[in-house]
Amino acid sequence: RFNAIATYPIDDDKTLEGKITLSDRMPDFNFLLYQSAYIDYNWLHTQDFNKERTQQFQFRFRSRKWITAGVEFAVLDNHAYFAEASVADAQVQPFQYTNTINYLKLRLEKEFTLGKFALNNTLMYQQVSQDDAIINVPQFVSRNTLYFSDHLFKKALYVQVGLNVKYFTAYNANAYSPLLGEFYVQDQREIGNFPLMDFFINAKVRQTRIYLKAEHFNSAFTGYNFYAAPGYPYRDFIVRFGLVWNFFL
Repeated sequence: RFNAIATYPIDDDKTLEGKITLSDRMPDFNFLLYQSAYIDYNWLHTQDFNKERTQQFQFRFRSRKWITAGVEFAVLDNHAYFAEASVADAQVQPFQYTNTINYLKLRLEKEFTLGKFALNNTLMYQQVSQDDAIINVPQFVSRNTLYFSDHLFKKALYVQVGLNVKYFTAYNANAYSPLLGEFYVQDQREIGNFPLMDFFINAKVRQTRIYLKAEHFNSAFTGYNFYAAPGYPYRDFIVRFGLVWNFFL
């Protein structure tokens, strides 16, 4: 494995970063050898599976005043993955993809402020070039947080109130195999294309921090077709709260 990182400060606010990662290693052990009491879940691939080769290139521009933008490009060869041997028997087996996979990722981050209000945005675009659907990812992912923050009661209390929205486009996410404890490629079910909205309040009084979060509160009025993975529903509306009290000697 080889890593090379370079950083170039343009000025006090702007920075350019670059990283190259080269990897040439055998797949994880579950792909190579697996033994169990189930007849169909026993395999040995130490001789016929080749090393996975990964070439990853990352470039990033950082600026608090302007924007943070990054591009990541990866070239994958001999990618190992799990998939059903056939849809009829639902038997999950390891495979190795001999064709090249190209994976492009673009990411933008920017926070806008107006007085005591702020809007924090993270946007990501992904594109995979492959002959077969081996690596499945959402094409577009976003995370946006609108919040208000201020000091109250002569700065004795710091409070932050806001709304967080997460979204990703529909895609054939990998399914989970409890028997293997691994995710596997599937093309029967899509997940995504629904928003996840959270309302939160954070407060701090001296060494005490308090938080309250209404997580996924929109589940009651945006439908119930939401999943964390195929066959695994995402949690409904839930309220979380907590208190952190730091003691100092």
